[in-house]
Amino acid sequence: MNRSLHPRGAERVRAALRPGWARTVAARRALAAALALLALAVAVTSRPGGPTASVVAAARALAPGRPITEADLTSVTVPAALIPDGVLRTPGAALGHAVTGPVAAGELLTSRRLLTDRTAGHLREGGRLVPVSLADAAVMDLLRPGDSVDVVAQPARGDDEPVVLARGAVVAVAPAPGAKQRAAMLAMAEDEAHAVAAAALVSPLSVVFR
Repeated sequence: MNRSLHPRGAERVRAALRPGWARTVAARRALAAALALLALAVAVTSRPGGPTASVVAAARALAPGRPITEADLTSVTVPAALIPDGVLRTPGAALGHAVTGPVAAGELLTSRRLLTDRTAGHLREGGRLVPVSLADAAVMDLLRPGDSVDVVAQPARGDDEPVVLARGAVVAVAPAPGAKQRAAMLAMAEDEAHAVAAAALVSPLSVVFR
């Protein structure tokens, strides 16, 4: 009898260990199943505990000066413990309003991030909002929401002293760079707001950062 037709034990072991198409497919399937189970375990164990809630977030980056539309908003579910004060629960609360400053995509929207008739009061007690265009357009690009500035009217004649119309006004809305509307919304006291609005009709305005 030909001994080559009956492989020895060592040859049988080597043959079993030699990779084959069927064994390769089986190994890959087993590995895929193991990875799927691992992914499921990670997904289950990583779920936050405790109650959650659906809130409103920005679906894309938002810039001040443009009314919010439905396409700008999305609803997300987050742990209740991480929800900030004043967060919006329904998209309708934001529609038609503008934001007070740049908002990143995915950022949760709160009432303080929206320009409303109560924004000035949030920024400065008893405040009023006044649109201001500055004589120097470059300074407009330096304004950021939350900045505190003094509003100064430039004198009509070079030998006159500048007039400080408002002190500690707060920037509620800063114009986006390149925007067609180059006006900032400043929150200030009622009497200062009236003085600034009147002066803007006849005199160039500038600001001093505090």
